[in-house]
Amino acid sequence: MASLRQHLERVACPRVFLGVGVLLVLCLLPFFVSLFYVYFFSEVIIWVLFALSFNLMLGHSGMLSFGHAAFFGVGAYTYAVLAKKALLPFGVAFSAAPVIGLLASIIIGYLCVRHTRLYFSFLTFAFSQMIFVIIYRLSNLTGGDDGLISVPVAKWAASTTGAYYFILGISALCLLVLLTITNSPFGATLHAIRDNPEKAIFSGLKVTRFRLGSFMIAGFFAAVAGALYVILTKAAFIEFVGMEFGILPLFACLLGGMHTFYGPVIGATFIIALDKLLGAYTQYWSAIMGIAVILIVIAFPKGILGFLKQNRMKGLNSMSTG
Repeated sequence: MASLRQHLERVACPRVFLGVGVLLVLCLLPFFVSLFYVYFFSEVIIWVLFALSFNLMLGHSGMLSFGHAAFFGVGAYTYAVLAKKALLPFGVAFSAAPVIGLLASIIIGYLCVRHTRLYFSFLTFAFSQMIFVIIYRLSNLTGGDDGLISVPVAKWAASTTGAYYFILGISALCLLVLLTITNSPFGATLHAIRDNPEKAIFSGLKVTRFRLGSFMIAGFFAAVAGALYVILTKAAFIEFVGMEFGILPLFACLLGGMHTFYGPVIGATFIIALDKLLGAYTQYWSAIMGIAVILIVIAFPKGILGFLKQNRMKGLNSMSTG
């Protein structure tokens, strides 16, 4: 037990210092870069949170959802409608976004998680399309195709820098909560269900309940990401519920490594950086990005972080045998 504790301390301490260092760099970032890069990193942080929420289902629970963007859109439109149409205070409108996202995930998850993986994927996509149609039809409330623009935010969040610090603080807190969940007994149970659901059922685990719990948590944090995106852009559009917003977190998980916690962080950062870089130079950026993603996935089947961890384990094994 003592040796195990010492090993965990050796592994955990460098990660804690690294996390604190990264957070400190991000806090000081606006003092050294232009507003363009402040906005860029704000967008990256939001997409990292969105990808992490998606990976809780895919990488940690083994559930591939094609409709995760629905909760991103629910969070975005909840905040936008309450702030712009209902004229509610900033704190109330923002707090309501993840709550409504959680309620939506309970309803949708209850109807989806009971089914096998293929049917689960298509059911989530069907529900996301239903939400897309609802947003489109309620044009008096949501703006329909035109969306909602000039969404009000708190005065201190109106500037790019103010929005950045709010996004950074909320996302850091969410990341810490997600990390705690994945390292908890609940997270270990999700891994067991992912690896062998039949064995988990025979072991007496309530597989459906754990999957629903994972679905609910993922929907909650996706809604937080959606509300943060509106605070950054001051607008909400129907595209937030579309396939593009649903596919990007999947790409992020595949690129970074879906069976790791920090893999989606690397994948989301890479995709947004590539998106901005290619978009500035060519109108065919989406095709080039697609080809790049395909090549990287072929080169690193377990993702970039998964590949690095696999090589490190091989190195440790060779050292121990040598």
